[in-house]
Amino acid sequence: MKVKSQRRYSLEFKIKVVQESLDTTDTVKMVANKYGIHPDMLSSWRSHMTSKKKTAKPLKNQGPDKSYTDLERQIRKLEKQLEDAQLENDVLKKAKVYFDSLKE
Repeated sequence: MKVKSQRRYSLEFKIKVVQESLDTTDTVKMVANKYGIHPDMLSSWRSHMTSKKKTAKPLKNQGPDKSYTDLERQIRKLEKQLEDAQLENDVLKKAKVYFDSLKE
């Protein structure tokens, strides 16, 4: 059985990958797969490089303003508002038909 040697990644490579994962809307897993590294390793690099305690100059997270769960929550809220508006529109249409039939 052949044992794989442990890979060593340069600091420049780590910074590049971490910065890309912070700037993009892609998941950590997608970015890790793109560069052929394990998602847990990328997560570890991210936490180390963005932590103010561990580094003198942490990387800034300039990624999307909202997280995926926030966007899903907003979608559910908007879908509910749309459903309510459609229901209200249907009621008003039926009321219009009803009151128009009373005029005749």
